[in-house]
Order: sequence, then C-alpha cells, then structure tokens
Amino acid sequence: MSSVRRIAPIEVGPHYRALYVAPHFDDVALSCGGTVVREAEMGVAPLVVTVFAGDPTGPDLTPFARFQHARWGSDDALGERRQEDAAAMAALNADYLWLPFLDAIYRGDQYLSDDELFGPLKPDDHKLVGRLADDLLHLWRQTDGAVVSLPLALGNHVDHQLCRATGAPLRAAGAPLRYYEDVPYALTPGAIGPDDRWLDPELIDVTATMDRRLAAIACYASQLPTIFRHHGPHTQAVRAHAASLAPGAVPVGAAPGGRPCSGPAGSGIDTGTGRRGDAATGSGVDAGDIRYYERWWWPRV
Repeated sequence: MSSVRRIAPIEVGPHYRALYVAPHFDDVALSCGGTVVREAEMGVAPLVVTVFAGDPTGPDLTPFARFQHARWGSDDALGERRQEDAAAMAALNADYLWLPFLDAIYRGDQYLSDDELFGPLKPDDHKLVGRLADDLLHLWRQTDGAVVSLPLALGNHVDHQLCRATGAPLRAAGAPLRYYEDVPYALTPGAIGPDDRWLDPELIDVTATMDRRLAAIACYASQLPTIFRHHGPHTQAVRAHAASLAPGAVPVGAAPGGRPCSGPAGSGIDTGTGRRGDAATGSGVDAGDIRYYERWWWPRV
C-alpha cells in the first residue's frame, strides 16, 4: 500500500485520474469505498475531496449544531472527525483534500432541525453552487481529464444537493461525470426514482475490496450510531445492500427499468465489472458464493 497524504489544492496534478467529491468526511467511504480501493489497486490514483470540511467561525454554535455534537459524543467534533477521516483514507489507500466550506449545521441559523437539513435549499445557499463548482473545476483542470464522482443526493441532505448541483457546470466545462448512491440513504427501498432516468447504471464488482470499505467505514466511530440508527449494525446493512445489487438479486432502491451497463467509452477509467456471479442475502447460501457490488450512474451522452 502506498503512503496516503492529505494534500493542498496546489498539489493536485495529472496523476490523479479519479476525483471523488464527498460532501462530508464519511460519504465516500460509506457509499463507494470499494470502488476507490479497486481503482487504487488498478493504478488509478484516486483523490477524495471533502467539500464541507471548514471550521465554523464565531464563538457560538446554534442549538441544533450543539445537539449534533452531543449526538456524536465529542467536545471537539471537527477534530475527531478529521482524525477519523485520515484513518479511513489510509484504509482506502486514497489521498485526500479538505475544502474550507462550512457544513450546513454551521451556516448560521438556516438549518435548525433534521427536517430543514433534509429539505429544500435555503435562499442564501443557492449562491454556494457557483463557488463550489469554481473550486472543483479548478481542481479538475489541474488533472488530465480525471473522472469526477458526485453524490446522487439520495435522502435530500442539503449539502449533498449542493454537491450534486455542481454537476451541470462541471459537465459544461467538459469534465466526465458519474454519480454514486449515497449511503445510508440508498439502503431505503425505492431511494432511486424516476427523476434519475437520465442516468445509466453500471455495476462494479467490489467483492475483493468489500472488507477494506467496511474497515474504512468503521473508522468513523463517532458517526456510526447516528448514521445507522434505522438500519442496524453497519457491517450487516452495507453487506446486505451490496449483495442485493448483484445481477439476478432483488435490488434495494433500484430505478425503474434500471440495468447494469459499462461506463461510457473515453471516460478515462477502465472500471470493468469483474466476474458477475450470483449473489444472495438470504440463508442457505455459502458466504463464499455471495458477491458484492456498488452501483454507479453515468449521464447519457
């Protein structure tokens, strides 16, 4: 395993062929960590860019932000989350970069409840899309046409919505895009709906890298009780969902008419799908027969 580093924006260069955009520290490991490890092993140098990694300004947090910190059980929530992220990136074998934008819970008094956090963007946040896109475009232009991975914004978290909204300006500038399914929201049946029919799915076999994905997820110990409070133990929930994506299995959150397909020609990454065997989540199947997948979505040309 190569040495993993936190890098500065000026250090982004053409050797990075895959840019993973994470709204928060844990999103890439949770959602597509198996693909990150797979691509690192293939020689595709991945870079994980966490967008909302900035320090809140001012001495006071809102009651909702304090409630979130209490949920996470830390007096130094950001410091602990950054330590967790560094450990997770080492598990994924991916360099990482933290942008200075503030998490929604630190952006003043715009989002003061879970309902607001998972609702429409507030008016003051719409202007953020352009700023985020400018920073991501600057990073992408320092690469040699890297594929940019964005969240689908399943679950509707406002920070995920903002990251997804950068797709239009990125694509207009020529950046090749693909979208990952946000976990834990993708674990809910029917999470992907007809609004995403303009995307074509691709299944990536991550059986060989699933343990590394799970090891990276486990690094975010402060977050797991909240993230998986509706889904049970994270290892079982993530494995069950990944197995359900296998061809012939009953998918979780499948799009109507969705089908596995390869990435578009000229995307810059030969992702492949590996061997597509049968997979099952029920009893009576040897664990060695179960295969695990991550599902990606590519804009139609």
